[in-house]
Parts: sequence; structure tokens; C-alpha cells
Amino acid sequence: MSPTGTQKRVPGTLLFCPSQPIRNVKKIFILTLLSFFGCKSEPICTVNENNAGKQIYDLDEATCFIALKLNKKKSDLNLIRSALITEENYMNKIGLISENPNPESESESNVEMDINEMVEYALNEEKVDLTKDELVEIYDTEIEYLIFIGVVEE
Repeated sequence: MSPTGTQKRVPGTLLFCPSQPIRNVKKIFILTLLSFFGCKSEPICTVNENNAGKQIYDLDEATCFIALKLNKKKSDLNLIRSALITEENYMNKIGLISENPNPESESESNVEMDINEMVEYALNEEKVDLTKDELVEIYDTEIEYLIFIGVVEE
């Protein structure tokens, strides 16, 4: 050290500063922690692949399937679920499905579902907190779920 208390650099050697390596170690430690814990990209939900082709519609699974296909966040799950419940309410209203199905008279329904009318129903009567485009995107993606469970053919 020089008489003034500062370190003097000798040519061809590295200047030793006791506090510098500790700061570097702290930075490396923090970056390591962030890489392990801060950047994990876990799925917001999971779809049971064993349900493929089982022809059983599960609202929670449909919600998850759609959210994953559309790369939505966990906070979007309730909105998607709401859109699907609204769809069910609309199908009940137009007579496409019934709360008390009669297995003895399983005939084809003559009622057709218009997706544009259903979207208008969702926006105007159910007051779903989604845009028209978001609803159409959800209902279009739901068709992929229906194909996945085997109730609709491609």
C-alpha cells in the first residue's frame, strides 16, 4: 500500500480489492437463484391426456384446454370458464340441451346453434366481461377440445 492508504498496482499483477470478490459472489448467487426460481414457466393448469376420445365433457378440463391452446394466463381461466357456462346457458335457452335428458328419446335435434347469436347473447344478456373477438376465439378453440374428447370429428 502507498502511504496515502490506497493500493498501488505493480505492472503485470492484478490489483487486489478485498470487497470486489464478495460483490461478484453475491451477484453470481443472486443470478443463480433467479435462474432457478424466478424464471420457471410452469403450466397454469393441466389436461389429462387419458381423457382423449372418452366423449365426456368436463368444464374444468375444457377451460384449461382452451387456456393452454390460446397461451392465456392463470388469471384468464375464470373468464374462459364464464364464457363456457354462458354457452351452456344459451344452448339450454334455445333447446339444444336439456337439464333432464330423456335417454329413451335420443333423437337428433332440429335446433342449430349460431355462434354469432351466442356471442351476442353472452355480451348482452349474460354480460360476460370479454370482447366479441375473445368470445369467438374461445368458442372456436373449444371445437378443438370437442375433437380431443371425441364428440366432434375433424
